[in-house]
Amino acid sequence: MARITEKLHIARLKKFNINIKTKYKDDDDILERNTDNSKNDDINNGIRIEKDYYQNGILLKKLYNFDPRIKYTFISKDSENKEIECPNCGNRGIVKDFLEGCEYCGTHYNIDYNNKGLGAKYHYDRTIHSNHYITITFLIDLIVCLIIFLIYIKGSSRTFNIYDICKVLIGGVITASALFYVFYMLDAVIVLLPIKIYKDKQNQKQIAFWNRMKEKNIDALTFYNNFNYELQDYYYGSLSEDDNIIDYDIIDYHSFNDSLDSNNFLNIEVCVSIRIVRLINNKITSKIEKKLFKLKKNNKKMERLNNGVNLINCHNCGASIDVTHGECDYCHTKNNYLQEWYLV
Repeated sequence: MARITEKLHIARLKKFNINIKTKYKDDDDILERNTDNSKNDDINNGIRIEKDYYQNGILLKKLYNFDPRIKYTFISKDSENKEIECPNCGNRGIVKDFLEGCEYCGTHYNIDYNNKGLGAKYHYDRTIHSNHYITITFLIDLIVCLIIFLIYIKGSSRTFNIYDICKVLIGGVITASALFYVFYMLDAVIVLLPIKIYKDKQNQKQIAFWNRMKEKNIDALTFYNNFNYELQDYYYGSLSEDDNIIDYDIIDYHSFNDSLDSNNFLNIEVCVSIRIVRLINNKITSKIEKKLFKLKKNNKKMERLNNGVNLINCHNCGASIDVTHGECDYCHTKNNYLQEWYLV
């Protein structure tokens, strides 16, 4: 069921016959959502753990390592099966039958999530749970053991030849392996503790930022939702400069900074690490980029989207409009901006 925040992405995926199967950990359950609607579980504050990319039913790539601080909510089943009546012609049916508009009179409907929890950042990152810590720990163990054996053998041998070098290598590898298997959790904590401390400081700064924004009546969840919508337009819509991009994921939020421009509009700069997924010559590649985005607060009148089904009319001619088109399909009048925050 394509929502406002997904329409541009779905259009890009259909162009290449791509289906993305995303797996989430929600409490103790592993749930799944597919962009082709073959299976879409309801998710409440789930952590994204895996993405599988299919083209024409063939698996091309799997991606892992998503930020465990970012929790996602997709509640759709109740709204999909809710019965509604077209206010224009009286046609009755359930919501999912009206996704492309009323089949009789063509009235547009704008579908939003019943529970909007897209990309909100709630809890601390535990770096020890990273898939990289095992490799890092073993390498640290190996280097330390090689140095110890090198010092011992050079100090206790009259000569230092190829056999002594082999002793250093063999002894170092065996000892490192033993240490790794016995103490790897402790090693991981010691090796990655500076990273964890840095991440905790980073989180504290962001918590302080949003506490300060709250005093200005700025809602963090609205900002994250708007940011996500704007990125969809940036990568898949009118602002897109690369038609090969089929997906993106924010891997980490590094910093937030606010300022006022010359017109006294509030701006927020967001520094993120974002993974860009491209389809080139039927092969999928991914690359993590560090990018800075600036969003400006919209102080003008906006079209408010309620949870569930929204019918929005053009303020010029009165026709129903699809807000993702940016203008009325009949008189081409620009509709009021959808977002409280928009990308500069």
